[in-house]
Amino acid sequence: MEQKIITSRHASELNAQIAKMIEEGWQPVGSHTVLTTLEQKQFSGNEHKRTTFEYEYAQTMRKD
Repeated sequence: MEQKIITSRHASELNAQIAKMIEEGWQPVGSHTVLTTLEQKQFSGNEHKRTTFEYEYAQTMRKD
């Protein structure tokens, strides 16, 4: 049995990777996970304007 964790910065790219691996005989294990890799707060003087987030999506895949 082989196991791999695949990751991507975009959900659509992760979906494409999962679909390709399923065609090659791999199966997803459990649910995907989403991790916040960056949280950047932007200010103008002392006033908070917005917060930018970056995410990483991951899925464990298994092949028997």
